[in-house]
Amino acid sequence: MAIITTYPFKKAPLNKEDEIIISDFLSVPKLKTKTTNLKAISSFNNVSFDFTQGIPSAVWNIPHNLDKYPSVTVVNQSKQVMIGDVRYIDKDNVTIIFSAAFSGYAYLN
Repeated sequence: MAIITTYPFKKAPLNKEDEIIISDFLSVPKLKTKTTNLKAISSFNNVSFDFTQGIPSAVWNIPHNLDKYPSVTVVNQSKQVMIGDVRYIDKDNVTIIFSAAFSGYAYLN
């Protein structure tokens, strides 16, 4: 079980620079401990991007500005998952190539 506390111990409210110690006591016999802060933990937020391809197309160019290589799920207008060739142009742009043109939605996270 993980135990999370601040150092030195502090009651709420915490600020983003407060040091946090995370210990995993289930990793016996070796106790694992990490030190971080709220600012670092908040960077793990689940940022996502929803894209709508309103005009049927076999090639979808998606500028998402997530600054990462996100996972991609595509569905058509009937909400059926569609499979395409996902190509990461860079950390902010994805191109998906399909065998036929259709419209739908891409969910990136």
